[in-house]
Amino acid sequence: MIVRDVMITNMDTIDENESLEEVLKNAVEDGKGSFVVTKEGMKSGIVTTWDVLEAIAQGDDLSEVKAWEVMERDLVTISPSATVKEAAHQMVNHVVWRLLVEEKDEIIGMVSATDIFRVKMAKRY
Repeated sequence: MIVRDVMITNMDTIDENESLEEVLKNAVEDGKGSFVVTKEGMKSGIVTTWDVLEAIAQGDDLSEVKAWEVMERDLVTISPSATVKEAAHQMVNHVVWRLLVEEKDEIIGMVSATDIFRVKMAKRY
């Protein structure tokens, strides 16, 4: 199976100047664990609920911390034609839970470890 078969294409985005309070609100309301961060409409990073949790653990005021301050800028990407096994390998090597799917220098989707788990479970049962 390839990444294109399991990736999501309706990624939620958030402006880099949005607060972590807004990230948390969106995460809770939408049940999402990550958001692509945009700057002037261009994708510039990714922020996750883990980033919010770290800020909470540090005692930060979530309304004061902006997405750009905590987002991951070094985006790990994968081709939509890569295998699910290659995606899992990338996640392990880069210690990330999600990969952005890139085709022709454009982000077209995202694949998470949970997406891979679903595929593996579906094959078993």
